Amino acid sequence: MAIPMQVLITGGTGFLGLSLAERLARNGVRTMLFGITPPPPGALDRLARYPGPIVALPGDIRDEAKFGTVLREYGISHIVHLAAISAGVDRERHDAREILDVAVLGALSVLTAAQRHLVRRVVLVSSAAVFGPLAFASSPLREDGFIRPDTLPAIGKAAQEAILERLASLSGLDAVVARLSDVFGVHEYDTGHRDALSPPWQCWQAARAGKPILLPRPGLNDWLYAPDAALALETLLRAPRLAHRLYHVGPGTRWSLSDWCARLAQRYPALDWSLTADPAAETIMLPPVGDRAPLDTSRFRRETGFRPAFDLDAAFADFTATMES
Repeated sequence: MAIPMQVLITGGTGFLGLSLAERLARNGVRTMLFGITPPPPGALDRLARYPGPIVALPGDIRDEAKFGTVLREYGISHIVHLAAISAGVDRERHDAREILDVAVLGALSVLTAAQRHLVRRVVLVSSAAVFGPLAFASSPLREDGFIRPDTLPAIGKAAQEAILERLASLSGLDAVVARLSDVFGVHEYDTGHRDALSPPWQCWQAARAGKPILLPRPGLNDWLYAPDAALALETLLRAPRLAHRLYHVGPGTRWSLSDWCARLAQRYPALDWSLTADPAAETIMLPPVGDRAPLDTSRFRRETGFRPAFDLDAAFADFTATMES
């Protein structure tokens, strides 16, 4: 008889953690949400309707002794490591030590404890941001391509990837990196550790509030809807064998914020949205340089059979119906 999964999600009370917890709970998996930030009001009540039990556990991943105690006491078999500080420029200037402490020493603590307590698999969530200025290429970004992180959060993610590769090769720990494209979803909220919510969410919030949307450009991207990100992470947790330590995860297609706003305008006829060449007039935060190339997700699809469930129209319908319910 197969041993059931007991999954711990670091940073589990953030929006992607909640999306993954919802998917696992639907499938009957016992899930622990470990992190500094408590769940938002009502989140655990909403998740309690699913068959898989969910427990919120306060704690700091850098406290390796406490983290190891949690792994032992709850019989954790799998870990998804999401905990991070998604910092903007101002926080980078003033809290560099904290950003990198959480990213680097936090990941080291998680991986070391997982190794010591014989966790069956660790999935570490990274970001397309590690490509830095190399992301603005003419062809999709491959796992074997060069990276050049140019922000502290991206530097931290690149360090996490390297730490995982080295520790796993030394110890035999079953650990894999999921490098995600830009994620958005219904569980987004201000945790205090994420300085900007996703642009699709910002646009929806403006439309609901009757505020104008002024975009610096159409914003073409391989936007990944959080339920598809959760499906991908569950796929990596459950895969019996993985041939690589790094997989790109994205929808495999691109659409623009202009596409999103056009659909918002159909739902909210009073919405005023347009493009602007005036940086001071922009109302939606986008990366200042431009739109990066999409992630090449062929390795992940080929080896796991992963297929996203949501295209633009399906994601828009699900997002708006859930947010307005």
